[in-house]
Amino acid sequence: MKHIFRDLKLFCWIFLVFFIAVFLIFDGGTCFVILSYKIHHGVELVKNELTHTPFFLSSSSLPSQQQSTGDKTTPLFYVQSFPSSTIPFPEEANKENVIVLPKFDIIAPIKEVESPNLAIIYQQLKKGVVLYPGSAIPGQGYSIIIGHSSQYPWKPGNYKRVFSLLSELEKGDKIYVFWEKKPLVFEVESKKIFLPWPKGSEITETVFPPSSQPTLILQSCWPVGVATKRIAVKTVLIK
Repeated sequence: MKHIFRDLKLFCWIFLVFFIAVFLIFDGGTCFVILSYKIHHGVELVKNELTHTPFFLSSSSLPSQQQSTGDKTTPLFYVQSFPSSTIPFPEEANKENVIVLPKFDIIAPIKEVESPNLAIIYQQLKKGVVLYPGSAIPGQGYSIIIGHSSQYPWKPGNYKRVFSLLSELEKGDKIYVFWEKKPLVFEVESKKIFLPWPKGSEITETVFPPSSQPTLILQSCWPVGVATKRIAVKTVLIK
């Protein structure tokens, strides 16, 4: 019996050390963010399925099913409306330019750098996302904004996982940019994962060629925890 408990204790210690090592190497915090979103998203889908009114029970299909409320007539059944295409003006936008990803409840400062020097860019990525040097101001042409998808837990910065959920964006999702307090609305058009130059043959501009339509590309490393590939999400200005 003592041997069993000793072996079990040893196993627990080995498992704990292994877990901590994996957590540190692969940024367990980011994995937790992704898992939490997927669980929350799954729960919301189930709730919507359970609570939404079927189309055949809508007020248009049942005109006689009404109740009186004073001098107005209100349908007993209704079809749930889509969420508003606008969001409240964020307080952060009073101080600096920000990007808002409402699907993930993310607000991040947009930092500008004059040089493509990686050391300078990495310093700014600690403070938010970065408008890539040489790209246009959002809404005025072809813009690229980059951000971390993950980072080692011991590295400083409050935005180490800001773009960890880029792969969850879908066509039609809205992205908001508040530039010099002016609201801009972008809509997701498509996304792609690619192997960048020099290991691969593609760069952002070949994956999503510039056009006359104001475009905003959101880009980060892929997969999460690895910097081998890139994920790019193309959004276009709609307002």
